[in-house]
Parts: sequence; structure tokens; C-alpha cells
Amino acid sequence: MKPNLSLKLLLLSVIISVIHHIDHVLRIDHSGWPFLPRVTPFTFSLLAYPIFLLIFLAQAKPWYRVAGTAVLFLFATLAHIFFEPMRDKFHTWAYRSNLPGHVGEQNMLGFNSEFLGVCSIVIAVLLSLALLATLLSFIADVSRGSDNKEAPPVR
Repeated sequence: MKPNLSLKLLLLSVIISVIHHIDHVLRIDHSGWPFLPRVTPFTFSLLAYPIFLLIFLAQAKPWYRVAGTAVLFLFATLAHIFFEPMRDKFHTWAYRSNLPGHVGEQNMLGFNSEFLGVCSIVIAVLLSLALLATLLSFIADVSRGSDNKEAPPVR
């Protein structure tokens, strides 16, 4: 079976999510277990991957796909608005962490880069956009499945 647009968008979302989590780990101030010896919101954000897997496996349950993708979209987007604003991402890469408990910490690469700060922001925005596109595509799939039933043959 050839993957449809929704599954391709879901795979793109997974790839962007992995890149985004790598960014978290490299910034240290927004990382946590299993990369640091403390449980943080980052640790719980790794629950996205079992949810991604369930969405991939829920082929027979299209509304589960919609619900799972909606949860991921809302979680990622709200986390980046309220818990990890774009200015924090940029500041940690461009200078050093200014977050309480991490003030002055350097990223794991050991250098400052405004370019990497911008990349961090772009990756977070792309993640939300990819999840939104995936969500809308799954909703369209459900709509087509229920609205495009074949009409009975005319006699």
C-alpha cells in the first residue's frame, strides 16, 4: 500500500520532531532525562513518539488519527508559546542561557551562534506547521471516507 499524503506529512512531522528534540538536548537548559539526570518537561515531551506510533498504527480508526495528531499539535504549539518561547531558544544559542537555574550555561556545542538561534526557532515553527498540515489532512481523509461513499447503481 502506497502512503497517502497524510502519512507522508506524519512522517515529516516525526522527522522535524526528532530534529527539534536534538535541538533541546544540545541547548541543555531545555533538556532532561534521559540526557540529563533530571526529569523535566522535555522528558514528558518524549511521549510524542509513542503517540506518533499509535497514529501510524491506527489505520482502521481515522478519528483516532485525528485526535492523536490534534493532541500533538496542541501540545507542541502551546509548549512553545507558554513554556519555551522563541526568545529563549534564540537567546540560548546566540548568547548563553538566561533561564532560572541555568543562567550562564553554554549550549553543548560550546559556542554562540545567532544562526543556530534562528534555526531553532524555524524548526519549532515548522514542527507546528507540519503537525497542523497533518491534522488537516487526516480530517480531509475522514471527510472523504464518509462523504465519498459510492452511490448504489441506478436500475
